[in-house]
Amino acid sequence: MSSARLLGALVPVSLFVIAAVGAWWVLREERRNPTSYTRKSAAAVPARTPMYLGGEPTPEEWEGMATAGREAYDTAVLNAAEVDEDAARRAGEVAVERAVYVNVLYRP
Repeated sequence: MSSARLLGALVPVSLFVIAAVGAWWVLREERRNPTSYTRKSAAAVPARTPMYLGGEPTPEEWEGMATAGREAYDTAVLNAAEVDEDAARRAGEVAVERAVYVNVLYRP
């Protein structure tokens, strides 16, 4: 058997061995440290943001709040939603303005 023929036979075999070892290594590492979010432990999932840091109140916190506190929270949430709506509306207007500008530049 010539050396060229031997080399031609060894290359595919060595590639197969390297691929098999690589697949085994990747599966081993995936089992040890999963990359999938759904397979992470509960400790890796962030906890709920407390209300005093800007999070939503739990039902127990909501029940314990005074009426004035509930009204203030509702007003703050509605104001934040209104600001977000205004920002989204302005972003849409800017996108339309830029699209018109591009059309004017490239399609006279």
